[in-house]
Amino acid sequence: MSDTDLMPSDRLEYLRNIYFFHAMPLASLKEILALCTERNYSAGSILFFEDMPGDCFFIVLEGEVEIWKRFGQPDSILLGVSGKGQPVGEMALIDNRPRSATVRAKTAIRALVVQASDFNELLANNNSICLSLLKAVTLMVRKSNEAHVNDLDRQNRELARANMELRDAQEELISRERLSVLGKFSSLILHDIRNPLSALKTRVELLKANRDDPEYFSQSIEKIEGDLNRMETLAAEFLDYARGDIRLHMTVCTIDRLFDRFRDVLSLKRCPGFAEVRLINEVTRPIIIDEERMLRVLINAGENACKAMRDAGVLTVHASMEGDSFLLSISDTGSGMPPDVLEHIFEPFYSKSSAGGTGLGMIIIKNIVEAHRGTVNVVSEVGKGTSVNIRLPVFV
Repeated sequence: MSDTDLMPSDRLEYLRNIYFFHAMPLASLKEILALCTERNYSAGSILFFEDMPGDCFFIVLEGEVEIWKRFGQPDSILLGVSGKGQPVGEMALIDNRPRSATVRAKTAIRALVVQASDFNELLANNNSICLSLLKAVTLMVRKSNEAHVNDLDRQNRELARANMELRDAQEELISRERLSVLGKFSSLILHDIRNPLSALKTRVELLKANRDDPEYFSQSIEKIEGDLNRMETLAAEFLDYARGDIRLHMTVCTIDRLFDRFRDVLSLKRCPGFAEVRLINEVTRPIIIDEERMLRVLINAGENACKAMRDAGVLTVHASMEGDSFLLSISDTGSGMPPDVLEHIFEPFYSKSSAGGTGLGMIIIKNIVEAHRGTVNVVSEVGKGTSVNIRLPVFV
């Protein structure tokens, strides 16, 4: 016997097994059954469209229906499939609002249909049905909440697993990057330290052979000091970059003393491109900075200027105050940089100079300035030169 051939008593039991009517007394079920009419729908038929008025609801006796959101549109979503023994469209009778979805027959179906007007009239005259529906809806909401919570728990577990996998992948990428950087470090260290070491070894050998020549001895000592200074500079750059987090040692410093120290370093380096070095200090009071680090800033900027000025040029270092800020500008009259080079100057190991170098000079300048809670910007024009402009907050 098919569902459509059910006897009235069997249909009452059928309705009782549906959650929507589960708590209703037998007398109420009989009243509802009296309102039901049976209808057949072919596969593909639309029972109702989204946003239509809720004029009836259906109880599927046989077959399946699809529930669609934005049916017929490119972004349509299939929300689910309902089958035998499930009500469809019942909520529109309760909240008296338009349909929230479109229902289409997936297969040929048979269904019981209850008109909204008949059902509402029954509710108005039967409080027990209202109470039973309230219990049924409450149960449905509880189950829906439980399903939602379970779905959230599942999603959270999946997200946690995905996050763990992402962290593992990220750690692997970081590890590979560190190995790559380590390889680059090793190559740069070997390349840049080998040259002054070779020169130093040669000078020592020649010094041994000419130890009785005072003038040669004096010149060799100066050159050896230059080689040692170069190696010391390389080591300082690598250490500063490798540490990453620069720890400042703040002291009271006068700009005159800082400039004097910078001038002494320049005299040892003997940059061939400098025809003139101008140190202009308009700061008359001491300031609190990490003097050694700021000297490193001047040295790095000065070395870059030296490389940019193959012919005789002018290096100008200008210190001044502007409100509560200390301004430091290091400018040269060298070859300058095109925009495509300028935008990469703060990247580690980036260097377009044929004069060599670690490619860390500018990023170390940036790190030191930012550790002082300051800012640095570079202005450059091809054929006219470059200016490194630094602004630091003043602490005294």
